[in-house]
Amino acid sequence: MIDDKVLYKSFLEGDINAFEALVIKHKDNLIYFISRYTGGDIYLAEDIAQDVFAHIFVYKESYNDKYSFKTFIYTLGRNKAVDSIRKLSRTKLIDIDESREDPLYEVQTLEDKIIEDEEKRQIIDGMKTLNPDYQRAIYLVAFEELSYKEIAKIMGKTLPQTRVLIHRARKTLKSIIEEGVGRNEE
Repeated sequence: MIDDKVLYKSFLEGDINAFEALVIKHKDNLIYFISRYTGGDIYLAEDIAQDVFAHIFVYKESYNDKYSFKTFIYTLGRNKAVDSIRKLSRTKLIDIDESREDPLYEVQTLEDKIIEDEEKRQIIDGMKTLNPDYQRAIYLVAFEELSYKEIAKIMGKTLPQTRVLIHRARKTLKSIIEEGVGRNEE
């Protein structure tokens, strides 16, 4: 698979197919990530993701290859999601549990990637009970495999804040899963 930075360079040189390859490669995971900000509203998340890629297409030079392309689009996605929520007159981020539909079941390909066995299922169920910042941090580190530095940039936090946030999120998630396993064994 071709590296994102190589594809982006080709896009800058006028290769539209390289841009399309970047969109296809990242759109599903970007939509899922954004849906964590939209309270599970996949349709709104799709619109925001489309806006992210439109922004990149129009403002080609805005990408700084000092960061990974994934970090760049996730940061744009977060910013555009927050702006969108503000425009909809909602001042707080909506917890995923407030949504009537679970976004994991909305996009079949994401379900296949995330829920491969029972242990992952327990992690997902445990994540739903976490506060939204913990949910996002765990998702970015565990499923997107981003570095702490990239996560800090995406979430708009300092590196030490991000380390503490991920540590606390993991600790909380571990205790939630252990409580759930203990209840199932009784």
